[in-house]
Amino acid sequence: MKLSKRLQAIADLIIKYKHGESLGDIGTDHAYLPCYLVNENVIQKAYACDIAKGPIQASIETIGSYHLENKVIPLLGSGIHPLLDQHVDMISICGMGGKLIVDILDEFPEYIQDQRLFLQANVGLEVLREYLYLHQIEIIDEDIVKDAHHIYEIMVCQKTSKQLSYQEEDIYFGPYLRQEKNTLFYEKWRRQLHIYQNILTSLEENHPRYQEVLHMIEMIEGELNEG
Repeated sequence: MKLSKRLQAIADLIIKYKHGESLGDIGTDHAYLPCYLVNENVIQKAYACDIAKGPIQASIETIGSYHLENKVIPLLGSGIHPLLDQHVDMISICGMGGKLIVDILDEFPEYIQDQRLFLQANVGLEVLREYLYLHQIEIIDEDIVKDAHHIYEIMVCQKTSKQLSYQEEDIYFGPYLRQEKNTLFYEKWRRQLHIYQNILTSLEENHPRYQEVLHMIEMIEGELNEG
């Protein structure tokens, strides 16, 4: 079973940081990720969860094509809600906005005390990271991958009892990604710097967003020059 580069990177992190034998995949789409992990004997059981009937039907077809009916269970419902009656050791929430992932995590915080979390937000990464820090959910590793001209960032997280300290740069650039600073990191942030510079030239100095955009430019330039 061949995954996209994005899903393969997520699967590789789940393999590397495996915690238990079961996974709940939120926003599963076609259930490719849980089917891959079960098919490769990484985990014993998975729940493929989605809010929409279309993706659940697609998941049922994927599950059937790999004869995994007893091991990958499709569940219709919003966020973590379908998992409340199940026990899972790991939860993956991928392919959606950071704000939506925050809303999903925040709806049932008592449920995610022990699970290892694998999160991949398409946008709003700073919103997600700030939420994690403020709610004592520790980022224990990150990865960055390019798939079809898009660059994605993936986080491995775990609830902790310790107080977490962070800098503003950690929220925007990622605490581990900014340590490693690989070629994809530079590619993403040089592109973002160009976008912000174009925005700044279109704004008057008294515009409400001028200082915010200028701050982002200075922060990105500082991060890129540190490497």
